[in-house]
Amino acid sequence: MDQLATRAAPTAAARRRGFAITDYAWKWILLLPAVIVVAGLLIFPILMTLYVSFTDWHLFAYGRPIRFVGLDNWFKVLSDQSFRIPARNTIVFVLGSVPITYLVGLTVALALNNINVGRRFFRVFFLLPIMISPVAVSVVIGRMLFNENVGPINDILWRLGLPTVSWLSNPVMAMTSLILIDVWHHSAFMILILTAGVQSLPQDPYEAATVDGASDWQMFRYITFPLLVPISVTALLIRSLEAFKVVDIVKVVTGGGPGQATESITLAVYDMGVKGGDIAHGAVAAYSLFFIMAIASGALVLGTRHWVKKAS
Repeated sequence: MDQLATRAAPTAAARRRGFAITDYAWKWILLLPAVIVVAGLLIFPILMTLYVSFTDWHLFAYGRPIRFVGLDNWFKVLSDQSFRIPARNTIVFVLGSVPITYLVGLTVALALNNINVGRRFFRVFFLLPIMISPVAVSVVIGRMLFNENVGPINDILWRLGLPTVSWLSNPVMAMTSLILIDVWHHSAFMILILTAGVQSLPQDPYEAATVDGASDWQMFRYITFPLLVPISVTALLIRSLEAFKVVDIVKVVTGGGPGQATESITLAVYDMGVKGGDIAHGAVAAYSLFFIMAIASGALVLGTRHWVKKAS
């Protein structure tokens, strides 16, 4: 009741002016410009992209009137092999990169939590990759280390008498190279999040488990990992959403090749809508990526909730 009375009470300045505006209303009035700007930057592009997806808008068709074509663009893009291949590549990339990144981050986080000497140094050391831009990582690791002719990896293999690897010209190895680059670059994010999670865990369950004679594996299986589930889901969700939108390392390292073997949906949207000028089909591809990300995110959250309920 007191809060409602405070919201309804007009300010003294408002009473002097002859009109009553409550303190609660003033808060929204002062926030309104920022809300309008943010809403405009978010809602207008979303609605505009949705509108474009139902038209035949083409950037290079000068003077041609824009026609409403309904769902024709959606049927054409979703049934087009040139879109299904990038969609499959994106899903393979996410399924390959995100779990490995999580395992690396969890392993390093547990190791950092169990060492006393040099802990601060290794914390900074393992965070260095996240400070480097994806383009620089792609040039240094992708274009130099994985170079098939003069790269150091193939040179070492050749000196050891082992067969060299077609890192970027073989479709399977090209995708593997991109996954390895992404894992190296984004493991720092997982390490940062999971290290904070491990260090915030309560110590009482570990003390009780030690008294009961539990092994290190049993402590991890029944205490550490279940307690890390909430922060793990958050880290996996953020990392998955970012991986679905991968474009920088693909563009720099392989350009989507060989053929379309490593082309991502985001790169396909760029080639389709910006370079090709067909922004209608590009809008459909962008919304398709949004739906794929929403389905994957929902499946991750619902699957985790089901697992936690079952385990508890």
